[in-house]
Amino acid sequence: MNSFSNKLRENQALTERIDYSKVFLETIKTTALECLTSEWDNVAVFAAGSLGRFEAGRQSDLDVFVLAKQRQTMPGGPNPLNHLDEIRLFSKLIEINSKLNLPEFSGDGRYLKAHGVERIISSTGDAHDDIENLFTTRMLLLLESQAIWNSELRADAIKSVLANYFKDGKGKTDFRPLFLLNDILRYWRTLCLNYERDRVISKKWWKTNLNLKFSRKLTIFSTVLLIVTQEAQTIDDFIRITDLVPLERLALALDKLGDDSLLDRFDLFLNDYESFLAAKSFNEVMNQTAEKKTEFKSKAESFGTLIYDAIMSDKIDPRFRRFAII
Repeated sequence: MNSFSNKLRENQALTERIDYSKVFLETIKTTALECLTSEWDNVAVFAAGSLGRFEAGRQSDLDVFVLAKQRQTMPGGPNPLNHLDEIRLFSKLIEINSKLNLPEFSGDGRYLKAHGVERIISSTGDAHDDIENLFTTRMLLLLESQAIWNSELRADAIKSVLANYFKDGKGKTDFRPLFLLNDILRYWRTLCLNYERDRVISKKWWKTNLNLKFSRKLTIFSTVLLIVTQEAQTIDDFIRITDLVPLERLALALDKLGDDSLLDRFDLFLNDYESFLAAKSFNEVMNQTAEKKTEFKSKAESFGTLIYDAIMSDKIDPRFRRFAII
């Protein structure tokens, strides 16, 4: 049964948005080919954010992350690129962004950083994981990334990261990827805490709140649902998941769950989600009336309830649900 996936395909507005994002991504990749050379064959650049989720609109910017792999001829170190190489690479990324007439990189470019593939794996769970933004890079790589440059290195990085999470599952038929599940849930809690900070210091807290309750929740809990429905028991299973965008992931998880009592609510969520994305596209989220804010808040709450009811469904093995909660 693919009732939920069919509902997603039947939603014309979201389908058009996904198609637009794919064309947008190809335009960026073409521009990257014009600006980058084989000199950067040990570097992968991927897009996250709205483009990574294939929900880009006309106001979307480009959120880029850079991974670097140690060359065989270079000695080991925490970062395979030296500082001057990073500056040269980032100037190329700024050139790509400028050629496409996209908004300037957020934070005046202070988030541009090249992370070593080995580093984002070896630092899992330690102090550097958070301090150096390795945790966020690792999560976005797995949950909402699209290759802009060097798709092969991105794919290899995903396999290497997953090998660390699944290292205890070799030869086991009843393996449960709890290491990965816990890290994904840690990412959700981190985002919630970050929001509490941002709403005090940022004038954009309302937009951040809606992003948290819609896009962030979708990205994370579509994946959590696939894990607790036992659709991600191996590395190969999860690699297939990374090839799906969050909306497709949620539809697949609900198909796997097979609870058609959720179908109408899923259909309603798709329309609600498109209305949220449309408001972002036209930069309307920051200028909502009190009535509209109440409406969006209600839609976000309905989505949260849908996710909760799916996780609490009696069709899910209680042993897996327990690990998602405790």
